[in-house]
Amino acid sequence: MKITRIEAFTANIDYIKPFVINGGPSYVGDHVLTRVHTDEGIIGYGEGAPMVSYSDETQKDILNGVLDYLAPAVVGMDPFDLEAIHHRMEQVLPGHHFAKASIDLALYDIMGKKLNVPAYQLLGGKVRDRIPLAWVVGIGAIDEMVEEAVSYVKRYGFETVKLKIGREPAKDLDVVREVRAALGPNVKIRVDANQGYDVATAIKTLRKMEQYDLELVEQPVAKWNILGMAEVAAALDTPIEADESMFGYHDAMTLIKLKACDIINIKIMKPCGLYGSKKVAAVAEAAGLTCLIGSMVEFGPGTAAGLHFAAAHRVVAHACEQVGGFLFAGDVVEEDFGLSAVVNGSLKVPEGPGLGITMKPEYR
Repeated sequence: MKITRIEAFTANIDYIKPFVINGGPSYVGDHVLTRVHTDEGIIGYGEGAPMVSYSDETQKDILNGVLDYLAPAVVGMDPFDLEAIHHRMEQVLPGHHFAKASIDLALYDIMGKKLNVPAYQLLGGKVRDRIPLAWVVGIGAIDEMVEEAVSYVKRYGFETVKLKIGREPAKDLDVVREVRAALGPNVKIRVDANQGYDVATAIKTLRKMEQYDLELVEQPVAKWNILGMAEVAAALDTPIEADESMFGYHDAMTLIKLKACDIINIKIMKPCGLYGSKKVAAVAEAAGLTCLIGSMVEFGPGTAAGLHFAAAHRVVAHACEQVGGFLFAGDVVEEDFGLSAVVNGSLKVPEGPGLGITMKPEYR
């Protein structure tokens, strides 16, 4: 089998309401969808999902990266030759992880369709049928954040709530205190500062926050400040999770060597797709760390990929965050990854060939 043609095009879907993190609000998901064609007529679909307030790539970056550099480099290659394809892509366009991920996801879709197996079978097989998820509460007024956390736990059975923090330490402490009081002791609470604190502020604030029984603290300081992450990790009893500091397996190794985190957030987009994510998971497992599968708030293709990955890896030991279907006013696939599909705070892993998705007619 050979890759004969690669197409990429934009897809833009509004958030139901602005999603606010420390870096700012997002109003629209400005993503890129990728179609990879083969000489056997099998087409694979992938996605690049940037977030302006977070990622180093924009929609235009991904589109141009795929069409002008990556596609010409890999046309003619066998879609099963993942190591060679990723090496070729890195040669012609270093970095640009989200653009590469969009092609990688399409390749897993092709391989699964060719072999008539779900993508999780290509990743090692299935260790769980359903993926427990965390409900993510964006930054807002304290009473609004409390109300949202309580309502989604009660209505959909989420057993973990993630609170976005990082702008106002005093308010952050109040939010965590009020959410814990409202939810009681049995719901896990994790917090994500999205790099919002300096080291001293992180240690001072998070030490006070620990009395409310945090599951984990995500990316308390700037992504470049690995030594600062290590300081925070050493000062707290609560596990520290690396997100913005971790793109690929080289980053994972550095974080581990410097004892800068206890948990690694694998967002499928960041290690250039499923193939690179598997390498990150192996490094983490070898070091005795655990992982969760985070989200760049993807549409259906990226959400499905994250669910497949979480299904196939025992090292994924925490509630994951495939929340795109919850937050957008629509999707590009026929399958339902929205709140109506949630059972006891979890989503079922797709069982169809490849990513197990069917693109809506306007995106095929």
